[in-house]
Amino acid sequence: MSSSRPVDLGPTPVVAGAAPTDRPERLVFVHGLIGSFCDPGVFGRLAPSVCSAPDLAGYGSRATEDVTFEGQIDALRQHVTDVADGEPVHLVAHSIGAVYAFTFADLFPQSVSSLTSVEGNFSLADAFWSRSIAALDPDDARDRIRAILADPHALLDGDGIVATPRRVAEAKAALAFQPWTTVWRSAQGIVEATGSPAYESLLSRVFSAKPVHLIAGERSAPGWHVPPWARSAARSSTIIPDAGHLLMIERPTELANVLLALLPPTEADR
Repeated sequence: MSSSRPVDLGPTPVVAGAAPTDRPERLVFVHGLIGSFCDPGVFGRLAPSVCSAPDLAGYGSRATEDVTFEGQIDALRQHVTDVADGEPVHLVAHSIGAVYAFTFADLFPQSVSSLTSVEGNFSLADAFWSRSIAALDPDDARDRIRAILADPHALLDGDGIVATPRRVAEAKAALAFQPWTTVWRSAQGIVEATGSPAYESLLSRVFSAKPVHLIAGERSAPGWHVPPWARSAARSSTIIPDAGHLLMIERPTELANVLLALLPPTEADR
């Protein structure tokens, strides 16, 4: 597939029944296991919507903090409270960040307008990398994760991404965004959460209560375990051609265009 335009595999990616509004939408981007989900280019493309991406505990400006699953939900809650002015937000979550986002939406439904899963984890089967490191003892985990965090070219190669100076720089920044301990502790929390039988029930509740959109890269989509019921219940499902899991590094413009189409119309669109 040579086109770089998004290909929609489901219903038209618009929040059905949304009334036109002049109030800027608020989007909160929830990062995954490695790297931030903050891209000025993506955020600019989505203007006048207000975009933000919190550093979860153990990441970025909070790199020295302890990491627990419950603590990440609380960090997301605090951020939404700070930026939302009492209005519900659109959550956009990548990879394991979707586990936090779905859990938050289940606990605080009044704070969420919609949820977009960008190759988010739907089961323990999706936590394949997290499982491989979560079970390691501290010494092995330190050595293995440090080696991963020191090699931006391997990160790109592993996702089938052609290395360019921009992509290498962004991969390097993503790998430097967190210490090895954060990756290890985060992986352990995600394995425990997605391995629980209660997780699918939680997902079902969120899908029933909120518009949920699915986005994936063409190369990596076949490796994700979205259950048939979730694919049927999703408001939209979009595959971005010529892309893998690290969409924010490889295809930021295409990702922004898909997200833009998901936002409710404004009065200016009439």
